[in-house]
Amino acid sequence: MKKLILAVFCITFSATVLFADSDSSTVYISASLSQSFSDFSYDSFLDGFVDRESDSSKMMDGPRYDFSAGYRLGSKIRAEAQYIIISENSFSTDKNNSAVEYKATAVFANLIYDFWNVQKSLITPFIGAGIGLGSPNLKLSIADLNKEKDDNGFSWQLQCGVNVKLLHWLLVNVKYSYLSMPGIENSFEANTENLESEFKKGVQSVGVGVTLLL
Repeated sequence: MKKLILAVFCITFSATVLFADSDSSTVYISASLSQSFSDFSYDSFLDGFVDRESDSSKMMDGPRYDFSAGYRLGSKIRAEAQYIIISENSFSTDKNNSAVEYKATAVFANLIYDFWNVQKSLITPFIGAGIGLGSPNLKLSIADLNKEKDDNGFSWQLQCGVNVKLLHWLLVNVKYSYLSMPGIENSFEANTENLESEFKKGVQSVGVGVTLLL
């Protein structure tokens, strides 16, 4: 335990010295972990197949990982490149041995507005928007049958949150985002029974992150 405490102290001290003059930093890197929520709907199927009614929907949830590198264009404007991973999300349907799974990656260019200078304010709210390329994947499993489909296309997102300055070079944040990616329809036949599932475009997420000012 003493060695661990000493190591943490040494890393913190070294980082403080390295970034001591970062009041005028223009470059930063950040990472965040969020809980995502994806909305799926069953468009049509034969009655009794999964004991649901037509056009029913269900929310899926799972982790989302964000990695960003950005540049401060001014005291309140930031531009950044972002890579997103939405890990495998799944839920079981009402029928035994049935499941829907979803995962995705995306690359974004974001423009973010800080209401105050993040390096001079203890707490700074922000809003942002971005465009990019999303690659969702949807997999349906019914008993021993599986079908998987991928797609790629234009995506966009909106975000808002609050940055809290811990040190001149270290920020933590809480963020909400809404991400829209291409919809996916995936269907298959099993003993003349059809099931179709569509990925509704919105993926919401709430999470926390850290930012290092370089």
